[in-house]
Amino acid sequence: MGKATIGRLAAGTEKRRVQFQEGFEAFAARHGLTDWEGWFSPYDDEVYDEVLKHVAEDDVVLDVGAGDLRLALRLAERARRVYAVEVNPKVLGSALEAIGWDLPRNLVAICANALDIPFPSDVTVAVLLMRHCRHFGDYVAKLRAIGCQRLITNARWKAGVEVIELAVRGEDFSQVRGGWYACKCGAVGFVPCDPSDGEPFPIHEVENCPHCGYEVGCN
Repeated sequence: MGKATIGRLAAGTEKRRVQFQEGFEAFAARHGLTDWEGWFSPYDDEVYDEVLKHVAEDDVVLDVGAGDLRLALRLAERARRVYAVEVNPKVLGSALEAIGWDLPRNLVAICANALDIPFPSDVTVAVLLMRHCRHFGDYVAKLRAIGCQRLITNARWKAGVEVIELAVRGEDFSQVRGGWYACKCGAVGFVPCDPSDGEPFPIHEVENCPHCGYEVGCN
């Protein structure tokens, strides 16, 4: 059932690129979606496979920006429950029509702006595949507030998938003496250091970097 359903979704990919339709710009503005943040653009299977490596059968997953649910369907085959949140009603509606009666019982599809709704309290891991995300810190704060343990994302480095341990507090940025840093607000950067010792530049998981503007608190 899974492969056939995902095949139907893939066949309708171009139809769901509604960001080029009249009315999308006004819709995006109402929801505070900037740049390409609200665009529908699915990833390659390799990216989804990497996400699945970090999901266990007892996990409850929140997929933020779930698009046409092709990842959510895969997650539902592995995890205990999946909440798939997608703001675009045309993308989600078309996906649900393609899935039809094959919608898994443990997959809950929600059409809403993830910034506006309370996150389910049983979520253990979240997925955020959104290279043009402009609200990373807001999502992290909401996930930490419900006790979510991990965030699987490509939104910080705009490249490969990483797993962020949300329950672990990062270094205070003021203590970083050199090397790359990645902050819970979503910012990444480099603090100059002396390369003469021949050691590779470390990557620091930090809080309260200069780009934050606020503290993303750890419960």
